[in-house]
Amino acid sequence: MLKCSKEDCTGCGGCAFVCPKQAIKMEKTKDGFIYPKIEKELCIGCGGCNKVCPVLNKPLVEEKPLAYAVQLKDRKILQQCASGGAFYGIAKIVLEQNGNVFGVKNQGTQLVYQRVSSIENLKELVGSKYYQCSINKDSYDEIAESTQNNLTLVSGTPCMVAAIQNMRNINRNNLITFEILCQGVPSELVIKRFYEEKAKKKGTPIKSHSFRSKDRYVGKNYLNRYEYEDGTVEYLVGEEDPLSLSFQRQIFLRESCYRCKYANTKRSADFTAGDLWEIESTEFEKKRGCSILVCNTLKAQQLMEDSSVLTKERIDMEVSLKNNIPYHHPVKRPRCRKWSYKLLLSRLSPTMVTKICCWKYYIKHILIGKRK
Repeated sequence: MLKCSKEDCTGCGGCAFVCPKQAIKMEKTKDGFIYPKIEKELCIGCGGCNKVCPVLNKPLVEEKPLAYAVQLKDRKILQQCASGGAFYGIAKIVLEQNGNVFGVKNQGTQLVYQRVSSIENLKELVGSKYYQCSINKDSYDEIAESTQNNLTLVSGTPCMVAAIQNMRNINRNNLITFEILCQGVPSELVIKRFYEEKAKKKGTPIKSHSFRSKDRYVGKNYLNRYEYEDGTVEYLVGEEDPLSLSFQRQIFLRESCYRCKYANTKRSADFTAGDLWEIESTEFEKKRGCSILVCNTLKAQQLMEDSSVLTKERIDMEVSLKNNIPYHHPVKRPRCRKWSYKLLLSRLSPTMVTKICCWKYYIKHILIGKRK
């Protein structure tokens, strides 16, 4: 019987994929998140589900980490990356050694977990994605098969990467893990509702959405780029976009994200990557974006040394990550989270739900507008 509570469940699906009797099914709830459902009459009590659960079994790295400021030298590819292109730089090394890379791809307005085996296709995996992408059993099996004879890089949120590490039939000697510093994920339902609302307002569907466009420099803010089917493009800076505001104020995150077992300094992956906003070195073009890349293992440090496509510089990890909340503790659960999805499932638009949950933000900006 699965021991992980629903509140802690990350929705990785590992428990369902290892069950020898297929007694566990992953089902989507009304709020758009997936959770395991157990058919008790089929369960034989083998405990396999608990052994792979990333909540019950967190892989830990015991080696001393080293931190680097990094930026991709290829300016054309860097322009497509959310920050400094750390993932692309490491993934390119793996592919050059006839390895395989697994990551999340933006397919229009959908997310898919995909395998890439060529440098030409690697750019499909770059860029930030701000909602949960589920991995199916075929992807887990494909990763396991790849690790048998090839160097294999897997990327994703810390809980997703840990679930892959815990899976059976993984040759860990060939496995390289790359986690992003993550404050949490809303469900696909939230994104879908926002997209539907914008499409209705514009009179044309959304073709693609970039959460972190670099079409123009906006400092520490995020530049949302919406491209519509009729060819028009819309830009919204930071919290001007209700979708971004809802994410920054954490009103729609998965419940487990507010009690995340991976939001602390005890890391599980070979690499940990995040944004690096403050850097003094003149070696980096700040306006193009920089990343902090923490090498948690000797394997990661060796790959970093082998990288010739990244501009890199050793930095003080404690200073650089001081204000990066997900590296120290989970984000705080806002009071409105207990009813944000209830409102979303009613007739209210996602923008209206965001305004209700973030009413202080909107009142503040109304008052600022009046003063001007």
